[in-house]
Amino acid sequence: MSKLAAERLVAVCLIIVAAILYTQSTGLPQRAGSFPQFAEISVALLAALIFARTFLESNKKKLEGNVYFEFTYKAWKPVAVMVTSIVYCFAIFKLGFYVSSVVFFFIAAYLTGLRNHKYIFLTAIILFPLVYLFFSIALDAYLPEGILF
Repeated sequence: MSKLAAERLVAVCLIIVAAILYTQSTGLPQRAGSFPQFAEISVALLAALIFARTFLESNKKKLEGNVYFEFTYKAWKPVAVMVTSIVYCFAIFKLGFYVSSVVFFFIAAYLTGLRNHKYIFLTAIILFPLVYLFFSIALDAYLPEGILF
């Protein structure tokens, strides 16, 4: 399979999965679907941008050739991040949104190769209050609570 076809296939699959998950969250009570709907709309928009990007001449040159599978950490890093994301989704409801998000943020930073602890902590100090303000005040959404918060 060519890299161009693979990029387009992944983008279309992401849009389809986002649409399915969006429909699953439409019936949740008391605006509980705000967070998943926001996330799925964001995923669909980013996937649409990925799909549109494949039609640009500059990216067509980067996507020449075929897809080759490697069994290195660098090649499997996206899979590790996705598996961690799935675990994070379950942890949100067991541990709570805030605790799970903080843990996921630091694990994802480590998995993606970020090692500058100063910038990671600085980002966390700015990011998490903004997430709280955005969902609690702007969206008036109830975030999932678990055994820790």
